[in-house]
Amino acid sequence: MNENLMPKLLAVYLPQFYETEDNNLWWGKGFTDWDSVRTAEKYFEGHNEPRVPLGGRYYDLNTKQAMQRQAELAKKYGIDGFCFYHYYFKDGKKELELPAENLLQWKDIDMPFCFNWASEPWIRSWSRICGNVWAEKYEKSGMEVQSGVLMEQDYGGYKQWEAHFEYLLPFFRDERYIKLDGKPVFVFYSPNDIQPIHEMTACWRRMAAEAGLPGLHLIGAHINAPNDSLDAAMIYEPRNSMNHLNDYGRAEIRNGVRCFAYKDVWREVLNSEPIMGYRTYFCGVSGYDDTPRRGKRGECMIDQSPEIFQENFRKLIEKSAAYGNEYLFINAWNEWGEGMYLEPDELYGYAYLDAVKNATNHAVITSKRIDATEYTQACKREIERLDYDARKFKRLFQIMDKWLYLEEENRVHFAEFFEMKQVRTVAIYGMSALGKHLLAELRRENVKVCFGIDRYVGQFGNDYKVYHPEEIFPDTDAIIITAYDTDAITNILQMKYHGKIFSLEEIIDAMMQD
Repeated sequence: MNENLMPKLLAVYLPQFYETEDNNLWWGKGFTDWDSVRTAEKYFEGHNEPRVPLGGRYYDLNTKQAMQRQAELAKKYGIDGFCFYHYYFKDGKKELELPAENLLQWKDIDMPFCFNWASEPWIRSWSRICGNVWAEKYEKSGMEVQSGVLMEQDYGGYKQWEAHFEYLLPFFRDERYIKLDGKPVFVFYSPNDIQPIHEMTACWRRMAAEAGLPGLHLIGAHINAPNDSLDAAMIYEPRNSMNHLNDYGRAEIRNGVRCFAYKDVWREVLNSEPIMGYRTYFCGVSGYDDTPRRGKRGECMIDQSPEIFQENFRKLIEKSAAYGNEYLFINAWNEWGEGMYLEPDELYGYAYLDAVKNATNHAVITSKRIDATEYTQACKREIERLDYDARKFKRLFQIMDKWLYLEEENRVHFAEFFEMKQVRTVAIYGMSALGKHLLAELRRENVKVCFGIDRYVGQFGNDYKVYHPEEIFPDTDAIIITAYDTDAITNILQMKYHGKIFSLEEIIDAMMQD
C-alpha cells in the first residue's frame, strides 16, 4: 500500500440521536431515530430487523462521552473523518445542529469532520411533495401541516447566503475541519435543487477569501454533468446503484419490501464511472434497509455480510486511488434507521469496522492511473447515455407540447376517449411528471384510476396505491403507459396482463385528430 496515494476515508454521519423540541412536537416526546430502530419489524424470512447496537448502546449525541467514543472507534479502525449531515432551512432555521456545535466547543475530541448540506425541505410521510421523509410510522403529533411541509426550504438571496456562510465560518476555521490544500470541504447533497447555486457559491467563495481562507472545495452529490459552480462531484450510494438495478429489473419483492442483492449493489458501485472531465468521488455502502422508517413500503439489501463488504471496499479503495481521488466516502457511520452503519451491533459485533481496516491494509495502491483507452470507452458510454436522455426528454417535451395545445383549445377529453374504447377502469404505468399530471386530469374527469405502476414508489396519498412492475396487480380495463420505453414495457405487460394497453402519446394523438 502506498500511503501517499491512499484516499482519506470519510463516513457519512447522521446527527439525529438526541432529543429536540421539533421532533417532540412532530413525532412525540423524546423521539429520536432510535425509536424507529427499536420498533422495526421483520417482514420476511431472514430479514435482519430490528438492529440492536452492541451492548444496547442507544447513545445520546448530546453527551460528550458518546462523541468521544465515536472518535476513538473511527481512529482505531481507519476512518479518517466524518461527513456530518447539515440541516439549514428557510431564514436560517437549523435542525439537528447540536452535535456539530458541541464538537466545536469540545476541542479535545479528535474528530475530523466536514459538512454535507441536505438542503431539501422536511415533509410528512403522506405529502406528495418531494423531500426528506422522517419516520413514516411516527405520526404522533396532532399538529396540522396542510402542505405536508414540516420545515420549509428557501435559499433566499445574498443576505441569507451571507448569514449561512457566517454560521459555517467558525467550523471552517476549526483545525479539525477537513480541508483540501487548506480549502474547507463542503458537500451539497442536492445542488440541482438550488436554483441560485452559481450566485450562492460565488458569494461564499468571495467571503472565504475575505476571511483569509485559500478557497473552498465544493462537492456536488446527485449530479450527472459538470457544474462550474462546484469543484467536484460525488456518486451518492446506494441510491445511484439501486436506481440502476431498478432500471434493469434486478429487484425482488418480499412481502411488499423491495429487495436488492448486496453483491449486485456492490457490482454497480464498482462499475460506476466519474462524470466526464470532472473530479468525481466514489462512495461505498455498508448496507441498506429503510423499513424501520418506511415499513413495507421500504427497500433493503439482502444477503449482505462483512466479508462481501471488505472485498468490495478494498476494490473501491484501489479504484479511487487509480483516479487520484483524495477522498472516498462511506455511507454511513450511524444511519441505523436505514440499515447503513459501521458501528458495532449485536449480530456482527465489530466485523464491519474490522472490514474497513482490513480493506485498507490489503489495498494495492500504486502510482498507475486510468489510461487513455479506458477513458475513451468511458466517453463512448457517456455519449450513449446523454443521447438516450436527449431522446427521452425530447419526446417528453413533444407530448407536453401537444397536451398544452389541446388544453388551450379545450380539447382534452380523456373520459370520452375511454368511453369510446369501452374502458371504465384504468391504471397508470409511470408515476413521474407525466404520470402525476395524468392522474390529476383523470380525477378531474371522474375517470376511475385504480392504481399506479412504477419502479420508484412515491407519495400519492393513502387512497392511491403504487405497485412495482414485478408485483401482481389487480385487473383493470386498461393500462396507460406514460414512461419512455413504451414498446419494451408493452411487451413485458402483455406476458401477464390481458387488458388493453395504451400509451399516453397515442391517446393525445387521437385527441389531436378529433
